Order: sequence, then structure tokens, then C-alpha cells
Amino acid sequence: MSPFFLPLAVIFSLLLWTMYRKHHKQAIAARGRLLDDCDKVIRIKHCQVDRAGFRHVSGELGDTKVGLKLEVDNLTARKLPVMWLHITMLRPRDAQGSLDILVRPQSGDAFSPGWNWNKMVLPPRGWPQHARYVTREKTPELQQIDSDVRTIFADQKAKELLITPELVRLTYMVRQADRGNYLLMRNAEFDMQPIDSAEIAALTRQLNRLLMNLDKEVCDEAA
Repeated sequence: MSPFFLPLAVIFSLLLWTMYRKHHKQAIAARGRLLDDCDKVIRIKHCQVDRAGFRHVSGELGDTKVGLKLEVDNLTARKLPVMWLHITMLRPRDAQGSLDILVRPQSGDAFSPGWNWNKMVLPPRGWPQHARYVTREKTPELQQIDSDVRTIFADQKAKELLITPELVRLTYMVRQADRGNYLLMRNAEFDMQPIDSAEIAALTRQLNRLLMNLDKEVCDEAA
């Protein structure tokens, strides 16, 4: 390389690095703001930021403890990257039963613990057809949550409903990567505006309703 081009190469490399660092900082800041509106729905008690810059929060919806966590799936082959919202609620102390409902299951759905459960469950009529139903132990009373399951999975963005003795968790697709950008550049670019509080409120209310129907008997005995 001639002495003339060497300084230009150095300057160009520094410019690219500066642009990359600026974009990276902007992306991290935007990820941290995605759940900015959730304080309109729950009383936030704790907040933390993961390595990718996503802010995870926990708090209360009435007397129910709630956790909100974001996760990006960009590893599944032949599929647009998606952003999952995991909504978790704690069950009463003496609650029992486990169930994992995973619709359109794929091996890339690593967030589902049901891959390690091998006891199949026969779902009631009207529940999602292209789904995997498994339990780890005793199955909850399915009729108690029949209408809730139907309502939740009537929305095609609902991916998984997980029930364990400790918690219930809904996994929901809140964003999908821009198709054109991904097909051309293989970059997972999402709409980074804060998630609408009305969407979060509707999902948390529905999951809370399921929780109350699921553990009504436990709560009545405790009262």
C-alpha cells in the first residue's frame, strides 16, 4: 500500500468504528426504553438491564406479582427474527399442577421448558390445534381455564402459556423484524418505539384472569 493510501485507510477505519459505536449506543438506549410505558399498568418495584440492553421489570398488578421480560429470537432458520414479551405472574403458595401449551412448536423455541417434559396432555375441544401440550406432573383442572386459553390463543401472536406450581407465564410476539432489511442485510431491525401500555394492560389482565380461575379453590381455602 502506498504512503498516500495508508492515512486514508486509517481515517476510513476510524470513521466506520465511530459510526458503529454511535449506532450501538443508540440501539442500546432504544432497547432500554421499550418498556417505558409499563408503569401505567403495573407498580414497578424492581428494574434491571441485561447484557443486550433490554430492561426487565417486576412489580405488582393489584395483589399479584408480575414480571415483564423481553427476548429477541434471531437464531431460528428460515424465519424472520421476532421479539418476545414474557409476562410472568406468581401463583399462591400451595398451588399445584403444570402445563405447557406451545403453539407452532419449533426446536428454536429455547424458552420453553416443556421440551424436557414427556407426559402428553389431551386438550379440550376448541383449544389450538397446531400445539404441543405437555405436563411435568399433575395437570391443572383444564375446564377452569378453558375460556381463558381460548381467548389468549385467539390472538395469533400468543406463542406459549406455561403453568408450573410456582408461576404462570405468557409468551407473546410484540415485534417482528423488518422483512426487507432482514432479507437484504440479514439485520434484525425492529420498531423500537416503546410498547403500547394498552397492549401490555390487555395481556396482563387476561393472564391475571386465568390465574384467578386457575387457583380460585386455593385462594378460597387460604381465605
